[in-house]
Amino acid sequence: MKKLFLATVVALMSFAASAQVWMGGSIGLDFTKPDFDGAKTLTTFTLAPEVGYTLNDKWDIAIALNESFISYDGDFANSISVEPYARYTFAKAGIASFFVDGGFGVGSTEFDSDGTFLSDSETQFYIGLRPGVKVELSEKVGIVAKLGFLGYQQVVDSYSSFGFNVNNNSLTFGMYWSF
Repeated sequence: MKKLFLATVVALMSFAASAQVWMGGSIGLDFTKPDFDGAKTLTTFTLAPEVGYTLNDKWDIAIALNESFISYDGDFANSISVEPYARYTFAKAGIASFFVDGGFGVGSTEFDSDGTFLSDSETQFYIGLRPGVKVELSEKVGIVAKLGFLGYQQVVDSYSSFGFNVNNNSLTFGMYWSF
């Protein structure tokens, strides 16, 4: 029994020694002009801090907390979501690593509106994959870019979609620090 316990402790210590915790996230600013007469510009500012754990050279697990501030013609909304995911790194070339994030997100948007934008709250849900690239600037600092989304998205009582989406709204940049 003592040998089994000692072997378990040694295995856990070696696992913990090879793993790294990282934190960081991204900031986004988006201006969208709807394609109809008289449309105003929709402005979205997003803060998305993340914390993750590197399991080995191929796998990471992480969780992101996204908060977006939305403005449209004097109306305002605040959106918040929690997004846990797993990252699989499938290729490396020098300081660049290519990966795909697989995860899901759950969130809510609250509207402060006179009814011209939207007048109540919405609940969002997604599950899918996001490809990306990480460039290691140093042993502790890296930058990340993600483009696209393949999966299912739903805004309760509004719409749902399934497919592959690549546009300026699906491009994100971030920075991470490992310790």
